[in-house]
Amino acid sequence: MNDVRKSAIAKLAKMGLTEEEVLSLFEDEEETIVAEDGESSGDESKSWQQLVMEEHVGYYNKRYNTNLTFDEYYEGVVNEEIEVHYNWKQMLGLEEPAVIPVDPDVKTEKFIKNGN
Repeated sequence: MNDVRKSAIAKLAKMGLTEEEVLSLFEDEEETIVAEDGESSGDESKSWQQLVMEEHVGYYNKRYNTNLTFDEYYEGVVNEEIEVHYNWKQMLGLEEPAVIPVDPDVKTEKFIKNGN
C-alpha cells in the first residue's frame, strides 16, 4: 500500500469512518475509479465529501432498514435530524478542525536530529 493511500485512510479514520468503511473505498489493492452516474450536468464531478456521504447513506439505509436518497440523508444530517458518528461540519468545511497547541517545552532538537 503506497504512502498516499495510507495517509488518506488515516485521515478518513480520524473523521470517524470505521475500518470497514475505509477499506470499502478500495477494491483488491487497486484504486477504485468512480464514474459519474449521468445525473450531473456538464463537466461537474463529485467532491470527496459527497462520495463519503454517499457511502454513508448506504450504510445508514442498511443499518436502519430505510431507503433514503442521498439528498434526504444529507438534509437529515445537516438539519441534525440524523445523528452521525463523524464530524460532518468539519468535513464540509463549516467548522475549523480543533487546533492542538504546541507545548512550549517540547524538545525539537531530537526531532530535527532524527529527521522527523
